[in-house]
Amino acid sequence: MSSEYKSTKKAGPKPAQKVEQVYEYAVWWLNQRGYSVSKLKEKLTRKTDNPEWIASVIEKLLDQGYLSDQRFAETFVQSRCRSYGPKVLTQKLKLQGVSTTDIEHALCTIDDSDTDELIYRVMTKYTGKKSIRDITMRLKSEGIDDTRIQSVLNTNIDTEHESQLATRIINKHAKKIGRSGLLQKLRSEGISQDTIDELFSEESEDDVVEDDQHKALEQLNKKYKTRLTDFADKKKATAFLVRKGFSFSEANYAIEHHLEDI
Repeated sequence: MSSEYKSTKKAGPKPAQKVEQVYEYAVWWLNQRGYSVSKLKEKLTRKTDNPEWIASVIEKLLDQGYLSDQRFAETFVQSRCRSYGPKVLTQKLKLQGVSTTDIEHALCTIDDSDTDELIYRVMTKYTGKKSIRDITMRLKSEGIDDTRIQSVLNTNIDTEHESQLATRIINKHAKKIGRSGLLQKLRSEGISQDTIDELFSEESEDDVVEDDQHKALEQLNKKYKTRLTDFADKKKATAFLVRKGFSFSEANYAIEHHLEDI
C-alpha cells in the first residue's frame, strides 16, 4: 500500500487507560522541571481527555507537595530576577497561570543585591551607547523602583559615560546637521549642558559659523542639482536647511553660493 493511503498516527503520548497512568505522566514532567498548576493541566490533556482524572491527579500532587504554585513562582523569580525586573516577571508568571497573591509573595523574595545586579547589567550593556535618561527609562519599564535605580546609577556612572555617548552622537551627526541641530540632538539624548560645554569648549564662534556655512552649502548642493532662481524654491531650500539645524543666516549663505563652483 502506498504511503499516501497509510493512516497518520496522531503525535503525542499513548492515551491513558487508567488514572494511575495520568499520575505517572504528571510526575515524569515534574521531574523534568517545575510547572504551575495551569501549565501542568495543559500537559495532562495530552495524556487524557478525562477532566475528572486530571482534577484528581492535580489534587493528589498538591496534597503530596509535589505541585505548588507558590513554590513554582518563588523558584521562577529567583532564577530570573537578575535578568528581568518585577514588572516583566509578573507578566511571565501570569502567562503561567499563577495567581496575583502567589506572584506578589514570590516578588518579595527578591533582595536589593539581586536588583542591583540587574541594574548594573543593563547599565554596563548601554554605557556609552544610551543616555542615563534612556537607561533609567529602560529599567523603569522592568518595574524597578526609581530610588533604587538612581542610587546604583549615581554610584557607578560618571561624566565619562556622558562624554562617550555625546562623542558618538557628534561623530554620527556632525557632518549632516548644523550646530543648533546638533545641540538639540544632544539635549534630546539627555546629555547635560556641562558635558556639552566641555566638549565644545575649545571651539571659537567664528570657526563654528564658518563650518556650518560650508556644511549647509554641501547639503544644499546634494539636495538641489539645479540653480535656485524661483522664490518658492528658495523658500523650500531654506526650510530644508533649517530642519537640519542650520540658522537662517547659514541657510542664506548656502543659497547665495549654491552651485557657484559648478
